[in-house]
This record gives sequence, structure tokens and C-alpha cells, in this order.
Amino acid sequence: MKATPWAAFTALFLAALCAFAPGAASAQARDNVYAVSGVYVDETAANSAAAQQAGFTAAYRMGFERLVRRITTAADLAARGMPVVEGNSFDLLVMSVDVEEERRSSTRYIGRLTIRFNPETVTARLRQQGLTVIDMRGPPMLIAPISGAGVEEETAALWRDVWTQGGFGNELAPLRIAPADLQGAPAWDVAAPYAQQAASASAIYATLRVQGSTATAQLVEVGADTRRDRGEVTARIQGSDAAALRAALASLADQANAQVQADWKARAVVGVGPGGRISASALYSDQRQWEQIKSALETAAQTMVSEIRIEAVGREGALVSFSFSGQEQQLAAELARRGVTLERSANGPVLRVARR
Repeated sequence: MKATPWAAFTALFLAALCAFAPGAASAQARDNVYAVSGVYVDETAANSAAAQQAGFTAAYRMGFERLVRRITTAADLAARGMPVVEGNSFDLLVMSVDVEEERRSSTRYIGRLTIRFNPETVTARLRQQGLTVIDMRGPPMLIAPISGAGVEEETAALWRDVWTQGGFGNELAPLRIAPADLQGAPAWDVAAPYAQQAASASAIYATLRVQGSTATAQLVEVGADTRRDRGEVTARIQGSDAAALRAALASLADQANAQVQADWKARAVVGVGPGGRISASALYSDQRQWEQIKSALETAAQTMVSEIRIEAVGREGALVSFSFSGQEQQLAAELARRGVTLERSANGPVLRVARR
């Protein structure tokens, strides 16, 4: 049977469609959960090479423990304990190391590293110990690191620094740090544009105060219909140097992050978290627009989207289905950040490239 021009066009278009590889997009999002960034090490040894090796070994252990706390529950860890990894076992768990920054001398190594772990070997090890693994990502949360009255300028800058370099963007509920110009008392009308840009339905103001050797951060969440006091986190400053102050502020950020993550995991475990599944018409006029829609979905798979499926394809549109976490308006904001609109029509949800 002779092929028609329309059949040839469809075959070509289907070939391009196969390049979408939605499974790969979902895998990439899952792999991001297993990347632990902002791991600080400071090690000394007999020589520079030994100090660096000691730093990397310490980073593996610190990163692994952070990852375990990320993808398991506090109750499970309390009952079964933190898995112990000995010696060369990290060779099976660690895929790669990215050096974000480093300094070294003849006997000392200081570095900030990203440790990328192997999802399969890590989850197998945790499940073998009876730990429940939760690696489904939730919607982003905007964090505004604010400094209260009396906080010195250098301390305020360090407070922002521990957030921006803390590696919180790879958490199950990714934390996005608000720009420095978001200041003042917690107020949704002020924070809303920043939250929309971050695809977050609310914002947590983390207001720092330092009194003597005690650092505290008051956490207040604001949203369109809510204002919630999320309590206070506290850390002791164990010394008078910059390193001691940084350690205390990093502890505050870790505690605040742990609270956000615990909330998300509690919803994910019982299956009552927000979200759902959408079947949307992706409308486009050419291949370039279809590529942009695909790219937006692939990137959103790092935060809110999973299980992407192409149900049908045609000359000017495709039917796409996918699951998402969070609220639909958050999903729309996440896609809008990537130049694609999600709108409701009489025929259901529609994806389009945004008009400029």
C-alpha cells in the first residue's frame, strides 16, 4: 500500500515524539533526590593528598546520612537506626562527586561538595534494613531568610549564604530561596509575586535573631488564605569565630528544612497529599513549539510532575497525561516559568506556548 503524505508526516512526527522519553525525565527527577549538595568538610592530615581523601570520606558519610534522613521517616530511623556504611562500601553507593568549591594547604582540605548517590543501591540497602523509602517529590516551598533588628550585616549575609549553599533544592519538597529584596515582616501581599515565580503556594519567613551565644529563627508561613506560626528553631554558637557562627546558622536552616520535609513526608506516606493526574491537550503550530512544551514538562519532572505519558499525537496537537503533586495553580506557575501555559477550557486542560 502506498504511503500518503499524511502518513509520512505522522511517522516523522512519531519519531520525534519518541525522543521525549518521559521515563527518562521521571528518572532524572528521582536521581536529583539522590544528589546531596552543600556538604562542607574541613579535614587535616599528614599531607595535602591525605587531607583531601579524608575530606571526601567524611563527605560520603555526611552526605549519606543526609540522604537517609531525606528519604526515610524519623520514626523509622528511631526504631531501626541509621545504617552503618564501612570502608569501601561507599564505592557501591556513590556515583560521582562534584566539587563546588575547595581550599587546601599542605595539611588541610576545606571543601563544599555535591555527592551523587546511586538510587538503586541506596534503596536496596535501606529496604534491607527495614526502612521505608519515600522519594516522591512534592511542590516547591519559598523560604525568605530575614534578619531581625540588631543582626549585624555580615551575620545577615551569612544567614542567606547557609540557605543558598545548603543544597535544599534537591529535597523531596524543594526549597527555593527568595531574592534578597524580599524583606520586612511576614506578609502574603508582599511575598506573593516571589512565591508565584517559585511555583509555591505559600512562603515561609525565617527571621534570624542572635542574642549572646544563642541563635534563633522564627518561622512564619503566609499564603493567600493562611498565616501559620511554625515555631522557632534554636542553636548554640560554640565559639567566637566565623566558623562557629556559620555552623550555628547552618543548624537553624537544617532544622527548618527538616520541619518542611517532615510535613511533606507525613502526607506522602498516608497518600493524602495534594495533587492528582491530568490529561491535557498540548496544542502547537510547529515542531519548535512542541519541543518547548516537552522541555517544560521534562524540567517540571524535577519538582512536581511524574509518570508522563503521550496518549495520542496529531499534526497540531497531542494528548498528554501526567501526575503532579501540590495544587494545580502551583503546577501552572511551574510551567509558566518555562514559557508554557496550562489553562482550563470547555474540552479540558490545554497546554500552549505562552505568547510573548
